Amino acid sequence: MASEPVIGKLSVRIVRGHNLVIADSLTHTSDPYVVLCYGSQKVKTSVQKKNANPLWNDVLVLPVTNPTKPVKLEVFDEDKFTADDSMGVAEFNVTDIYDAARLDLKHASDGTRIKTIYPVGTNYLGSESHVSWKNGKVVQDLILKLKNVDSGSVVLQLEWVHVPGVTLTVVVKFMLEVEQIRDTVCAYTEV
Repeated sequence: MASEPVIGKLSVRIVRGHNLVIADSLTHTSDPYVVLCYGSQKVKTSVQKKNANPLWNDVLVLPVTNPTKPVKLEVFDEDKFTADDSMGVAEFNVTDIYDAARLDLKHASDGTRIKTIYPVGTNYLGSESHVSWKNGKVVQDLILKLKNVDSGSVVLQLEWVHVPGVTLTVVVKFMLEVEQIRDTVCAYTEV
């Protein structure tokens, strides 16, 4: 099967961590970094030494092929002599910012709030998240609560980056056609 086309890029600013767990019981510190996984892509931030409230401000860019796939986030404690320890996991969806990027916003006022996403049991949000139009760009601020640990959250700022030559309405039509083909193949193989 041919690879899916890139429909845009997601610029993810990993701003900071808050109240991260202490992963190293010997030194009572953590040396945290963040890894983002989207499909087969994996990118990571710098390591912040001895800090449970790190300020990264690192920008990671992920080419987006399917906005229905979530981005997985994991915080690790860097260890020199053993495997790095997990300090919590979270994930976020691309659908909200992607849907906003498809809108005609050229006449929207700066700071226009396009959508509000509320924290519920099915997402990792620590507070309301807003998709907005700022400085001619579609952006989203997120605070993600980390799971599988006692405490910790990560603050992110997302920005949708258009890819020249890609019209998002054409991409949606292509993706629907691919889904129909997959459904047909799956139905055929079940018979």
